[in-house]
Amino acid sequence: MNIRRNEKAVSPVIATILMVAITVVLAAVLYVMVSGLIGTGTTGTPNVEMTTTSTTEGYEFEFAKPSRNEGLSAYKVTVLKDGAPWSVMPQVLSAGMDIENTGGAGEWLNFTDLLNEGDLTAGDFFTLEELVSGSEYEVIVLWAASNDKITSETVSVS
Repeated sequence: MNIRRNEKAVSPVIATILMVAITVVLAAVLYVMVSGLIGTGTTGTPNVEMTTTSTTEGYEFEFAKPSRNEGLSAYKVTVLKDGAPWSVMPQVLSAGMDIENTGGAGEWLNFTDLLNEGDLTAGDFFTLEELVSGSEYEVIVLWAASNDKITSETVSVS
């Protein structure tokens, strides 16, 4: 019986170093996958919130800071009056947009890009004006790529 003595065993120190290195690499990969640092940073809809304020002409819907910056064209807006969409909705969001509900009583939705930078940012706002007394209006912000609802606010006009 011949035993080969030419094969060299891995030293215990090198084996330990390899195990630690593999563990660290696997932990880093798991962290990146769970945290979304790579691959999911721009997928899905951002979190966006609005607050509503009554004005002398109607209502103002102001945006809080979105969870990430996106250009205005990444969003759409639609308005429901008493549950029915305005005749010209949904519309891709754009700076200075003025939309009249031509199928209704001439109500208006306006959008102001406060800093005029072309992204949806905190302080940007809609105004909803020339509203019909006794009606309920819902302003809905959609993700343009999928038409998924991001946020909405409802007002009842007395």
